[in-house]
Amino acid sequence: MGYRINPDLWKGVFAVPNEIVDSYIKLASESRLKILLCLLRYSEVDLSLEQLSELTGINNTADIEDSLLFWENRGVISKNGAEFSPVTLTAQKPTVSDEAAAARAHLKSETVFPPKEIASAIKGDKAVKYLFGVFEELAGRPTKHAERNTLMILIDEIQLPCEVAVMLVRYCFSIDKPSPSYMKSVALDWYNNGIDTLDKAEERIKYLSDKIHFENKLKKKFGMTSAFSARQKEMIEEWSKLGLSDSLFDAAYDATLNGTGKLSFPYMDKILRKWHSEGITDPSMLQNKKKSDTASEESSFSISDIEQTAYGRYSKK
Repeated sequence: MGYRINPDLWKGVFAVPNEIVDSYIKLASESRLKILLCLLRYSEVDLSLEQLSELTGINNTADIEDSLLFWENRGVISKNGAEFSPVTLTAQKPTVSDEAAAARAHLKSETVFPPKEIASAIKGDKAVKYLFGVFEELAGRPTKHAERNTLMILIDEIQLPCEVAVMLVRYCFSIDKPSPSYMKSVALDWYNNGIDTLDKAEERIKYLSDKIHFENKLKKKFGMTSAFSARQKEMIEEWSKLGLSDSLFDAAYDATLNGTGKLSFPYMDKILRKWHSEGITDPSMLQNKKKSDTASEESSFSISDIEQTAYGRYSKK
């Protein structure tokens, strides 16, 4: 069953910018939306706090000021005739790549949320309050401003649903990396990969956990104390998809040392890919392959010897 507006109401209308609905309908609290609707309705009038209170029924002046600050920080309104910054509007919905670029820009610009705005978000939304509570519970202390600001970036700028942001926070604490910079990097990864539900978040966490476990296992195997480079991580991620046994990695590591005298990721990568293309997934299959190759070589040599002997006898006649 659908809903529509009473046509009699169209006798008097005012415009609401698309950007308000597209970007802020999920983020703006009831008070903020009330304030903005009044400002849009009376766009030719400089409304005072008292007038806004009377029009909206919001008696708390602090809530009105917070709402005004929220829209001012986003370039929707200006105070005392201040000039607006240019806003680039697009007729079409941004593509995924455009949205990802915008998210990266938000991370680089590091939006700073005023303490009053953060407090208002926590007070006005139970989900946001729960997110901050989970962080404090895991940290065992109150949040610092940088951490509070980061949590706001996750849900306001990158626009992760609060329940997904909670899972992200729990994941970062589980691997002992709850720093603001790491949380934002994970959030951007989730954003780029469309992680916007609890089920998708669970799948991503399992993928990331398996990836970290595999990297740590190889680091121990190789006796490395430093972190892998970005290129090495890319190769390791590809290796993890080959379905090879741990013991086969040992064999590839030994073959790399024997062939180069040192750990060479490109050399080991060629070995592993060659074995994978031959259907070899564990050392027993590798041994059978070597025996088969050896037998083939011996058979080839023996036939050649017979042919040479036969030719020698024939040539003497």
